[in-house]
Amino acid sequence: VQFAAENRLLTAVKCGGHAFAGTSSCDKGIQIDLSKMRWVRVDPQRRRAWISGGSLLGELDYETMSHGLATTAGSVSHTGVGGLTLGGGFGRLGRKFGLTIDNVLSADVVTADGQLRRASATENPDLYWALRGGGGNFGVVTAFEFQLHEQNRQVISGSFSFPWEEAQQVLEFGAEYAAQAPDDLQVSLFIGAFPPEAKPIVSISVVYSGDPDKADALFAPVEKAGTVIKNKVKTWDYVALQKSGDFDDPRANGAHMASGFVHSLNGEVFRDVLGSFEPSPDRATWVIFTHGGGAIGRVAPEATAFVHRDKPHSILSLVGWRAGQDPAADIAYNRQAHQAWKHHTDGFYTNDLADETQAEINSTYGVNHARLVKVKNQYDPTNLFSLNANIRPTV
Repeated sequence: VQFAAENRLLTAVKCGGHAFAGTSSCDKGIQIDLSKMRWVRVDPQRRRAWISGGSLLGELDYETMSHGLATTAGSVSHTGVGGLTLGGGFGRLGRKFGLTIDNVLSADVVTADGQLRRASATENPDLYWALRGGGGNFGVVTAFEFQLHEQNRQVISGSFSFPWEEAQQVLEFGAEYAAQAPDDLQVSLFIGAFPPEAKPIVSISVVYSGDPDKADALFAPVEKAGTVIKNKVKTWDYVALQKSGDFDDPRANGAHMASGFVHSLNGEVFRDVLGSFEPSPDRATWVIFTHGGGAIGRVAPEATAFVHRDKPHSILSLVGWRAGQDPAADIAYNRQAHQAWKHHTDGFYTNDLADETQAEINSTYGVNHARLVKVKNQYDPTNLFSLNANIRPTV
């Protein structure tokens, strides 16, 4: 089945056409659907997993955790493994095990000339480098090989909620707390308001994948960050935790987002974000300050195409609306709010691509952009794969 699907894909790429619904005809366009290519194979002795490019992260989590193993795999289980991985791949275990791309050992990829190539440290190493953070610019990945790590099935996760009036002090505390966190603790700061009440909330969310006996002492300072309204921290089955945001995450609905990496979170950043935050009963409005660093930051910026290793946080602003609702006003608000804090950021996460300009896209690849263009020139000189955070060829 795998080889038959890859043969159809080879034909489709050569034709610049479609590879879905079993077709191999030379249609116009470049829409390629890998959803029927779904399988996972785990070798627990070697701590390796092989997964097809059409699979979902939940399938990877389920199969690997059945052996007490895991790798960084996003935070929503119905995310496609290909899209998440090629852009970098943040997740609940990222500070412990690195980005998803840091755990890619090899990839099978169909390039624009219709050839199926293996990319690894020893085979087509330039392509291997570019795939790890360069997005879908270089071909269609039909399979990944991942490094796995031992991981307890039980993790501790949840959120501490505080009064909105304490938002500034809570966020400033959260930034200091996150800066001192061990690698097996992820700390995310959150403000949000949801219909119909649109009552704003502020919270500190944690995911702790270390020794459970140390959890109480680790979380004790958070209890003193402000007036704790609600404590939802509990022990989770890791696979269940990975599925917990599948439907309540606003990104499951119509949404507009804006993001950016920051070198540090401080009072000025929080004042600008809070000052631009405007709840509405007609939309979900939220901002999350995500936590990087740890193992992510100990990889050199030039080691993979993903360059933002030195930035321990990112900001993601999102508005979501109901199906059938005109989103024009909501999108306009999010763009305006983004402008209030954008000057604190350096680049954006390409998996959160919204309406950034080509200049902003080029800039976010940083010092790696010139090398990425060279790889693009070699493997996709006609820019067949362009519906992405596009790296434009020069030949």
